[in-house]
Amino acid sequence: MVTPVDLSIWLREQAWPLAIIAGIVLFTYISLRVSAHNRRTALARERAEVTNETFTEYLAQFGFDPTIASSTYRYLQEVQHVRFPILASDNLDEDLGLGLDEVDQSVRELTAALDRELLPGLHQRQPITVEDLVRVIQASPRIVSNTRSSAA
Repeated sequence: MVTPVDLSIWLREQAWPLAIIAGIVLFTYISLRVSAHNRRTALARERAEVTNETFTEYLAQFGFDPTIASSTYRYLQEVQHVRFPILASDNLDEDLGLGLDEVDQSVRELTAALDRELLPGLHQRQPITVEDLVRVIQASPRIVSNTRSSAA
């Protein structure tokens, strides 16, 4: 093989291998996108009966606060853009596609929205499932305002 002298000669000799690699990358990307779309569609179809209300009722029967459960469901749908019905047993990373940063963001924003105080040392591990996320929010203490009315 002759050593290429300039860029145009090198590109001419490498065009087919580069085109094949680009084709494989493009095919893989398209396949993954189609697979993800089909998975979301299948989950939406299988979980058609799951709503915010049924999710909240399910967790309420195990002693979870309905307001926290409902707010968590809405937050995951609206802010984290989960486009299919959510179950309490769904993994935050594998099923919902949330990374560690998004889980941390969810905990921070939900505790703030629900007037809860986030105490990082209170929880020993990162929430793994949606139920764990609701449990972390519910375990966070309520923020108590220090405004007291004094009678004269």
